[in-house]
Amino acid sequence: MHPIRNSLESTEAGEAAGSRVSSTAKALRILDCFTLTQPELSLAQISRMLEMPKSTLLNQLRTLEEGGFLSRSRDNHTYRLGYKLMERSYCARSSIPVVQYAIPVMEDLQVATGEIIYLTTHINGLVFYLECVFPSRRSISYSISGKLLPMHCTGCGKAMLSQMPTEQVESIIAHHGLPAITQNTITDRDRLMETLAAYRRQGYALDNEEETVGVKCVAMAIRTGRGDVAGALSISGSTVSIDGELVERYAALLGRACNALSPYAHLFPAIQLESSL
Repeated sequence: MHPIRNSLESTEAGEAAGSRVSSTAKALRILDCFTLTQPELSLAQISRMLEMPKSTLLNQLRTLEEGGFLSRSRDNHTYRLGYKLMERSYCARSSIPVVQYAIPVMEDLQVATGEIIYLTTHINGLVFYLECVFPSRRSISYSISGKLLPMHCTGCGKAMLSQMPTEQVESIIAHHGLPAITQNTITDRDRLMETLAAYRRQGYALDNEEETVGVKCVAMAIRTGRGDVAGALSISGSTVSIDGELVERYAALLGRACNALSPYAHLFPAIQLESSL
């Protein structure tokens, strides 16, 4: 942490308290360069992406490396995200109080269905995954916490969209668009709005291979007492394991689970972020 503190202390003395700190902003932009599809980047690649001189960038990279926020490969040519971000991620996850109330409910759902159970919220118009309960014999070998996905292609995302005001849905579509994630993703605005209206009437949403081919989900929104959308729960399985006859049963199970979590809806990040604005 000390290199970051030193960097902040070296910022121009003329910057007013609470104003944007340029060195911090640069460091955050560097971290944002690393993605699932680009987990490893060279100095030259980052320089091109940020249009930042290599000399300036190198000092930033060294500072982040010393703080553990980046790690450098043995050949010294590429960088990856560092262990410190995993440590901070653990602390961040532990500080989300709704998770501790949700896990027993999710475990009951998992036992009742044998499928994967996801807990999500929405942040900046995207689905943010908070927690997951897997079957004992899981086929997925990574933590889902912190994953971001578009709302229009996921069961949880559409469940939340279906309970939001039309103006909010339109704003999300305008900002993020409707990119095709699979061949089944809804990419037409009118068709999506019709689908959301149907989901609003029936009280739950579906993901029919729209985010991952072969995967089907049943999802339902979690709302506060005044009706604000806080998050969503979903039951996810294969298109074979979740057939038409099970959908209604799973929706009923989700209804009871979401009702159980409704008293804690104010603890979801989406609601807490809104209240802090």
